[in-house]
Amino acid sequence: MTAADTTSVTEEVLAFEDRRWQALIAQDIGTLRSLFDEELSYTHSNGLVDTAASYLGSLEAGTVRYVAVDRSDTRVTVYGPTSIVTGEARISAELNGDVIEIRSRYSAVWTTANGTWRFICWHASPVLAS
Repeated sequence: MTAADTTSVTEEVLAFEDRRWQALIAQDIGTLRSLFDEELSYTHSNGLVDTAASYLGSLEAGTVRYVAVDRSDTRVTVYGPTSIVTGEARISAELNGDVIEIRSRYSAVWTTANGTWRFICWHASPVLAS
């Protein structure tokens, strides 16, 4: 893969990642369903693990509602048909009606399937206050 190819893939993956966050905040379940691979493994910063079905279910039920996200230190590493996005996120959300603020380091894994990018894995770890 050439440097130009890597740059193009990086931009494409970041656009999908932006779309995912926008859909989370907008509670656009249809868009999320179209982005999520059915084998998605989603590990929250508190250690709980969701599948695509259970995560979408909690979003649809309103158990969790994303209000805002501020991402920084974002990097994309391309490995053939798979790309890993890493960074830091400050997330404002409502969990069971309570407002929570989450600061975490994350890895988001995207892979191509039939010519389109699919969100396959998320893992977040809390950033502890110093």
